[in-house]
Amino acid sequence: MKKAMILGLLLFGMMTQANSTNDLVEEQKQKQKQYEYLKKAKYFEIRAKLAAGEITLEEAQKIWQKNLRKIRKKEGK
Repeated sequence: MKKAMILGLLLFGMMTQANSTNDLVEEQKQKQKQYEYLKKAKYFEIRAKLAAGEITLEEAQKIWQKNLRKIRKKEGK
């Protein structure tokens, strides 16, 4: 009876650990998606200003690099 109980606890512990690992992987995927969406949003914002003639290509490139650094810093990359 004791062996069965110990075996059950070990299996439960292994399942819990596997679930925790899956949760971490999902969380990392979500953070990556968020990072990509933030980059796309800034890109299209800058592209719209460039298309409207509000900024030059050089200014757009500088703004993009500046915003990219901010996003990376915020996301910890």
